[in-house]
Amino acid sequence: MFMGKNRYLTAQEAATELGISLDTLYAYVSRGLIRSEASDGQKRSRWYPLEDVQRLKKHKGEYRHPDKVAAGAMQAGTAVMESAITMITDDRFYYRGHDALTLATTHSVEQVAALIWTGDFSAEQSVFSRTSPESMLARYHKICPYLAGLTPLEAFQVCLPLVALDDIAAYDLRPEAVAQTGARILQLLAIVTAGGQHITHGIAQTVQQGWVPHDEPATALLAAALILCADQELNVTTFTARCVASAPDYRHSRGSSMLDRQNGLKHFSGRLTLLPTSVRP
Repeated sequence: MFMGKNRYLTAQEAATELGISLDTLYAYVSRGLIRSEASDGQKRSRWYPLEDVQRLKKHKGEYRHPDKVAAGAMQAGTAVMESAITMITDDRFYYRGHDALTLATTHSVEQVAALIWTGDFSAEQSVFSRTSPESMLARYHKICPYLAGLTPLEAFQVCLPLVALDDIAAYDLRPEAVAQTGARILQLLAIVTAGGQHITHGIAQTVQQGWVPHDEPATALLAAALILCADQELNVTTFTARCVASAPDYRHSRGSSMLDRQNGLKHFSGRLTLLPTSVRP
């Protein structure tokens, strides 16, 4: 269906034109690849500009040629990586089929990490209970005096490559071992964030003890925030980490690559620019 001069499509028409499912269409909208506008002021009914659909269809056609894929992949916002982790649909988003908003209030950070890494909540025990960042903490405590005055992100960038020298188990690339390495890194970053606090009863509580030790209810809020930010889909930092992860390597390299991109203007400045308009009544 074409509407007026600008020509709009319904969701089903746009999906059919692109040869994709409605869920994939909504994911493209969430990434800013296709615009959507309310139909007659109705929030649940949306229209999609034909020009956006045709532009994306043209890009998808180019990706059938390997020599064009690499160049296209580097264009900010172009979705050339499919993710099995996050689905965005009907104003909700899901981690491996589980509503993220529900997970944020019913599960721990560790459980959600296990779900994302392995697809199984119950893997939390094998991933976190059988691992400890202690092997990396000795070197961390040695370099602590040199971290004074650094932001948490800067401290992460200093710590991660140095403590990796003592984490020999990180070179075990079997799936379960890789998840355990991720758990050690996550625990270490929680300790750094909390200003040197030891892991107590969990990552969220460790951060709470370091930031607001007299406000125990803050643990639930911190856990919810961490869970809701667990996967950033094709954000530039996540894209970078997944590119590094596509080659056999150990997780410290992936973490360092992602942290480097966190400092970039592409990561935060766009959000700061949009913030004033997004909070208007």
